[in-house]
Amino acid sequence: MISFFTKTPKSLSVLKNNHNNLIFLKCRKFSSTSNNNTNNNNTVEKISNIKAYINFQKIKENAKEIQENAQKRKSNVDIQSIVSLYEKYRGVKYDLDQMRQNRNIVANKMKSVKDQQERLKLIEEGKEWKEKVSDAEIQHFTLQQELQNEALKIPNDTHPQAPVGPESNARVIEMVGEKPHFDFKIKDHLEIGEQLGLIKSANQISGAKYYYFTREAAMLEMALSYWAYSKMTYKYGFTPIVTPDLIHPSYAEACGFQPRSDASQMFWIKNEDLCLTATSEIPLAALYANNNSIIHLEDLPIKMVGYSHCFRSETGGGQYNKGIYRVHQFSKVEMFVISKPSLETSNDILNELLQIQIEIFKELGLHFRVLDMPTEDLGAPAYRKYDIEVWIPSRQDYGEISSASNCTDYQSKRLNMKIQDFQAENSETLFVHTLNATACAIPRLILAILENNQQPDGSIIIPPVLRPLMNNQERIIPPQSQQ
Repeated sequence: MISFFTKTPKSLSVLKNNHNNLIFLKCRKFSSTSNNNTNNNNTVEKISNIKAYINFQKIKENAKEIQENAQKRKSNVDIQSIVSLYEKYRGVKYDLDQMRQNRNIVANKMKSVKDQQERLKLIEEGKEWKEKVSDAEIQHFTLQQELQNEALKIPNDTHPQAPVGPESNARVIEMVGEKPHFDFKIKDHLEIGEQLGLIKSANQISGAKYYYFTREAAMLEMALSYWAYSKMTYKYGFTPIVTPDLIHPSYAEACGFQPRSDASQMFWIKNEDLCLTATSEIPLAALYANNNSIIHLEDLPIKMVGYSHCFRSETGGGQYNKGIYRVHQFSKVEMFVISKPSLETSNDILNELLQIQIEIFKELGLHFRVLDMPTEDLGAPAYRKYDIEVWIPSRQDYGEISSASNCTDYQSKRLNMKIQDFQAENSETLFVHTLNATACAIPRLILAILENNQQPDGSIIIPPVLRPLMNNQERIIPPQSQQ
């Protein structure tokens, strides 16, 4: 078993500085000049190395089952090539260890040799071994990176009850509420937003798929955010956290995103090794990566609720992605839980998170369905995932408004999130389980409220739970009606 908890060889102080997929052992320094008059030295902040734990021996011994699971999840990872690469790596590592041993033998001989000619001979031999070791370290490091990067593509295991196949095979496990009935011609959310002065396009300012929320739409965003955030904090005991919008891409990769991929959904910051976060799940997980914060067994579960802006570069087209349903930037309240490394425990927490989501959308008066998502829609990190889809009248169909995932130890092994002071049977049981669940994705909920609560006179009924946060206003009415 190899965990790759090693240091970068000195011969590799400068290797590459582009956006290739080098995750482990990557370190970048950012400096800024202090404004303190008494100290003009540059302060340097170091991005921590992410030390992923990957059990290659386990991959080798279970190659067939792992490949079958990957195919079931429509992952194109080639397990056999990883096993072959692992064997090659072991050979290179063995040779490197032998070279280092020979180098050390020569160095030790020099300590006791007094004859000048013999000493000069040993010095030359030592130089030869040093060069050989240096070359072998580069080969070892490069191969190590390639092996790890390929292994990080392996998806998580899959819950045995998860439906197999594409998204269309999702299993409906609950229907909540009733579809609204309209005796007038309904409008979609963009028509409503324009007529009520709530939604304005930012095409000319920011580009396609950016919007302004104005008037009551802006207040709906604030009300939904605070309502969901305070419910998670005060009713369910989550720790509230406002997360950074910028993250180091290594944390995104460790969470199962692919910011360096050509198909990435993430925005990069020009000339910086930073990207805009796609969800607060990433910075919340990073809080505990590499022991940034210590995890004690008695503190579990650790429940956090994050509020953040989310940035997605890919938005899609067509009727189903119209308007504010899929945008480049949006606000979201996200639940993130670190649990004991037990499937029974993390599965129970997943169901608890799902019940919280159901409660939220019930209180908003929405009609929705709960889905057990199939293997091809799980992504890389999720062991099991539930989606909730709300009824969208203009589509006469459902659209996703939330998801809840149990990622087991997939993220924690990649982020090195371990329990401290825990006597485990083996090192793998030290890694916690992580779960994430949407509490409130703002634009889609605004869309659902506008379309489902529209009235014949053009007004919109504000959900009662939000009214105390909107000056007890019951309806959104056209601007001319307020005159």
